[in-house]
Amino acid sequence: MTSNRATFPDPLEIQAHLDEQIRGQKRAKRELSVAIYNHYVTAHLSPKGAVTPQHLLLIGPAGVGKSFLVQKVAEMLGVPWIHADAASLVQPVMSGEEVERIIGALIQRAGGDFGHAQKGIILIDRLDSCRRTIVGPADPGIAVQDSLLAMMDGLVMNHRGPAGGTLNTSGILFICCGSFSELRKVILDRLGEDERIGFQAKEDDDEEGHDSTMALNDLIERRDLVTMGIGEELAARFGNISLLKELDEDDFIHILDKMENSIITHKKQFWASHGIDLNFEKDALRAIARKARETGEGARGLHGIVEKVLDPIDHRPVELARAGIARIDITESCVEKGTEPPMHEGTGENSSEKLEQLLAEVWSSLQHSTTSLDTFPIPIDPAILALPIFSLAPTIAQMEMALGRLGLSTDQDRTWRALLKKYPKEGLQVILQLLARAQQSGVSLGALCDAIDKNDGDLAATLDSLR
Repeated sequence: MTSNRATFPDPLEIQAHLDEQIRGQKRAKRELSVAIYNHYVTAHLSPKGAVTPQHLLLIGPAGVGKSFLVQKVAEMLGVPWIHADAASLVQPVMSGEEVERIIGALIQRAGGDFGHAQKGIILIDRLDSCRRTIVGPADPGIAVQDSLLAMMDGLVMNHRGPAGGTLNTSGILFICCGSFSELRKVILDRLGEDERIGFQAKEDDDEEGHDSTMALNDLIERRDLVTMGIGEELAARFGNISLLKELDEDDFIHILDKMENSIITHKKQFWASHGIDLNFEKDALRAIARKARETGEGARGLHGIVEKVLDPIDHRPVELARAGIARIDITESCVEKGTEPPMHEGTGENSSEKLEQLLAEVWSSLQHSTTSLDTFPIPIDPAILALPIFSLAPTIAQMEMALGRLGLSTDQDRTWRALLKKYPKEGLQVILQLLARAQQSGVSLGALCDAIDKNDGDLAATLDSLR
């Protein structure tokens, strides 16, 4: 989206984009949109000055879309983002490695571009897992909070790596998430008797039946976070605290049946490629939604439920297609009892031909190329030619990191990306050969890119220069 824009989107545009991607959670989407807009505009206007924190805290049960909201807004803006679990930070914090670990992941997501990484988003999930548990500086939860606080306030760090670099975290937007299941009780305990009666009335009058989420949004204060074990300093860094409601059955059905890239959409496309229409009946969708609520995993549990429903047939797509099956109906009984779904035969012969063509294409894509060495711009070692094509990409990825991919300058990264684009599929043998020769010569990836540029892209001349 960002590539077609000339201006930064305003909060209404950001919210409208999120409305297209995510069901419900209107208040959370609005507050996230405002936080995003305020953060990036303020960071542009005052890149070196002290500004009011725009960081956001999202509170809600598992599976209501907290991480998904952040992912979609980051994709819209075209900025790098990473997901870190606060529960996994306790041990790294105690050994002093947590900042390096988090920032290093963001730099990698930014393709090694330190400037781009400084404009990214860091999502800290399960913040409630690192709250205060004991009194004193030895509390591991407070140690994690202090570390997050340092990054939020702006930490200039030298990132270790082949090329190295300096990154200032003050431009990064931090969005924290947590369930904080006792929040409602904490608020009620804080309220006086009169206010509590008013709150209960407001809850009863909630027309949308959102479990008093709207009322809690109006009543929550930062001191409630302190009561739940979040330090005062960290609580003060959140410009907004937004509550997300628990999803109901209608929400789950909408996610399954209407949302782009849903698990059912992917399954239908997969079976359609075999010439079979996979039809989920309305009662089946409702039954899947019920199971999702029962498990308590929220939207993230939908994938596993659908996979289990399809378990009786997921190993038979080719067999059923060759047998002439044209439609499979997923019924409520399939969901509740695990029965095999009803199947219906078709009359089209083209489906069988398309299936065989699909299988032939997949098989061909995995086979080792018999292309003559003369077609390559450089000689390829027999050991590299013997590698299966599907193993080339992961091998290259490992060697890139070992030779300093994260330390590439912007120009070097551009050169390397252009080379990868020029030699896809079996052409990756050329890339692997270059990396192997660079490793043998003790040359970094950055130096290899410089040599490619110096020789105007002539790879044979580049290898000669490495010798």
